[in-house]
Amino acid sequence: MDAKKIRVFRRHLWSEHDKLVQSISRARRAEEEVGMEKTEDEGDLATISQERDLLSFLHESVSTRLRFIREALNAVDRGDYGECSRCGEDIGEKRLAAVPWARTCIFCQEATETEPKPSRISAGTEAGEQEF
Repeated sequence: MDAKKIRVFRRHLWSEHDKLVQSISRARRAEEEVGMEKTEDEGDLATISQERDLLSFLHESVSTRLRFIREALNAVDRGDYGECSRCGEDIGEKRLAAVPWARTCIFCQEATETEPKPSRISAGTEAGEQEF
């Protein structure tokens, strides 16, 4: 990939990075507001609990994406941005345009998604652990 395209991807990654940092700040403020709500009403307590759970899930999701973006920016700095971490081939520019923090090419991503995932029960029992 040429230097001009890498600069474009770097700018896009930084833009996404800044948006996510702002989103995390807003979520923290919202969590603080939800945390300050005091009520004895069971319906309100259920709503507050649901809001907390949703905010926690969103915070985790945004934090994960932010970590991926930071890893992509580090890859730009190392000079290996756009290289599949699984097979070493170039990640297509269309894929990077859609998901600039992608770490795998489309073929490896599809292979990862179709690989069978071990269940918790079989994974534990294969490791010699007993299920109770």
